[in-house]
Amino acid sequence: MPHVKLRRKRDRRLRLLASGVLIIALLLGGAVIAGTAFYDQVITPGEMMLENATEVWSVDGKTQIAQLGSTNRTEVPMTKLPEAVRHALIAGEDKNFYSHKGIDLWGIGRAAWNNLTGGATQGASTITQQYARHAASDMKMTYARKSREAVMARKLENEYSKIDILGFYLNTVYFGRGAYGIGAAAEIYFGIPPDNIETMTVAQAAVLGAVLKQPEPYGEARGFDPQNDPAAARDRWAYVLNNMVEMRWLSQHDRSALTYPQTLPFDERTQAAWGYTNAGTGYVMRYIEKELFERGVILHLNENRLGNWKNAGLRITTTIDPRVQSALEAQLNRAVAGSSLSQQRENVIGAGVAIDPANGRVLAYYGGTNSGINTDWAGMDAPHPPGSSFKIYTLAAGVAEGISVESYLDPRVPEAESEDSPFYRLTARMGPQKVMQMAANAGIRTAWRIDPEKPIDLTKAVPGGRDPFDYNAGVGQYPVTVLDHASATATFANHGKYFAPHFVIKVERKNRKTREWEPLPAGAEKRFGAQRVSRAVADDVTGVLKQMTGDDIVAGSGRESAGLSGAWENGLKKPDGSQRFPGTNAHAWFTGFTSQISATIWVGSKDYNATPIRHLDGTSMGSAYPRSLWKAFMDHACADLNLPPTKLPSGRYTGGQGRGTPPLPSPSQSPGCDPHCFAPVPDPTPTPAQETTEAPSTPDPSGSPT
Repeated sequence: MPHVKLRRKRDRRLRLLASGVLIIALLLGGAVIAGTAFYDQVITPGEMMLENATEVWSVDGKTQIAQLGSTNRTEVPMTKLPEAVRHALIAGEDKNFYSHKGIDLWGIGRAAWNNLTGGATQGASTITQQYARHAASDMKMTYARKSREAVMARKLENEYSKIDILGFYLNTVYFGRGAYGIGAAAEIYFGIPPDNIETMTVAQAAVLGAVLKQPEPYGEARGFDPQNDPAAARDRWAYVLNNMVEMRWLSQHDRSALTYPQTLPFDERTQAAWGYTNAGTGYVMRYIEKELFERGVILHLNENRLGNWKNAGLRITTTIDPRVQSALEAQLNRAVAGSSLSQQRENVIGAGVAIDPANGRVLAYYGGTNSGINTDWAGMDAPHPPGSSFKIYTLAAGVAEGISVESYLDPRVPEAESEDSPFYRLTARMGPQKVMQMAANAGIRTAWRIDPEKPIDLTKAVPGGRDPFDYNAGVGQYPVTVLDHASATATFANHGKYFAPHFVIKVERKNRKTREWEPLPAGAEKRFGAQRVSRAVADDVTGVLKQMTGDDIVAGSGRESAGLSGAWENGLKKPDGSQRFPGTNAHAWFTGFTSQISATIWVGSKDYNATPIRHLDGTSMGSAYPRSLWKAFMDHACADLNLPPTKLPSGRYTGGQGRGTPPLPSPSQSPGCDPHCFAPVPDPTPTPAQETTEAPSTPDPSGSPT
């Protein structure tokens, strides 16, 4: 029929026209490739300034504390991936990867045809082209882009091996769930850490290879993440495996034996890659950043254009011991089932720090929560009056001045029955500067004056006179941090030798060529000890303090411990000036040590003392409670660490004659020492003690020690 013949002729002309356009496009593509080959350059991942998540690990190198950064990406060497796994990852996207030269000319032609005819844009790029597109940061789907991809792809194929190119691609491609690169994807989908990526199976790799087609929902299509569209994910997974069979990368028998693997659930609100914390204590991140700055790591990253430390792909090993951290949180963390604090009134909150006296490593740190974004009750956010637990330094100052201290602290009398007036008199006799200088020598770096509250940096100078610190310094009126109190207590555990508390052991970054972790010299742990309190004084004080714990043996027979408790009253007043909550406390402490661990625990109210701390039965919570927490923690930690029992010095209990506070070495006297690890050198000549017949009047504090 005539109209049928006309239609056939028209269809034939359209096919010829289409073929002609496609041929022209291919020729133009070749021309563009040739024309741009002279000025387009190959960009490797090392030159792309890609962001990598920074990992924070505990001291054992096995327990991850946090993963930080705006991009969840960790590079892995391709040699760690089994060959079959590598095949599964690319079988869906580019099964001819090993046979082509990086360019899909038909893909260029299709892109050109669709641009000319207004049809839907299409990809069909090789994975070499996909990497080139990402490297060029030119994601617009156009004919010109296809040509540029081809140029870079050919150069990549000419300059690098197939396994190198595969590494470029798999370490940069987006897998969804906030994961860039195969290292992050394996962990977010299957819980496989990047360092154990060799354990990934073919079935798991095929899931990730399928996801690459469309990792996340777009329009009506839900993508190939099994959480978003299980049916589509399974179909694409089967497609990947069938391609492997076709390419003879997998036998039909092995293909039939594979089952779809279980993937982990994902909640974007809580598991997003940007700045999230996996586990452990979030407040440690603040200290890590401070130490990286002080050691010059951040300067190194900036000078070498390696980005923010959270996005620089660092591996930071900390001093935190997961066994000690767990033991501490078993007492203080309300979120831990059965913890002591979880059984107390809602307003009661606790914080604690444990330190290795021999080197200053912070073994455990708990600031009241693990969020890292709220008040850190163990740090500078919230200092607390230490009460009688501060008498450690008052006693040490007295011993150093050659004052007999039997009448000031009798270990045979229960601490709760002791009065503060003797220590007030002792401080008045020596002067508050002596007490605060001894505290600074031991490791109290900051103390807060009151009315108005203001931090005083004791590492620069200890003020003289009675302002800002008056005679109540000797009974613990002036707030300090839990961290400093634990650090200063550790100095006595270490016979007067001070090590600055620190959290970072080493900082590593992957070598972009070898993909192996290499240490950054600037991030190396710095441990410099200084005899800040004379050994004789420290051991004398220890001999007194160990009698305070009496028969309360820590973690089995034969282990000696020493410590001191303290509390401070809730000093809120009514309009008429009377106490609003008489007979109640706002703060309760215990600080103590064995020769292996120094730990300090504080308990208070999370409403900043607006409510007193009470037991469930309504009785006032005193220093006996944090002491019980300390004992339970130390028992747990010593047992889990399998620490052998040790003894502590007995001392002589009384002060010697004319010992004085020893001069402290200055940074210039200790080459290489962190200049912040020393308090200022006090006057080496002690002020002669003046006998007084009547103690000066006691100022009216907002609260009183108990």
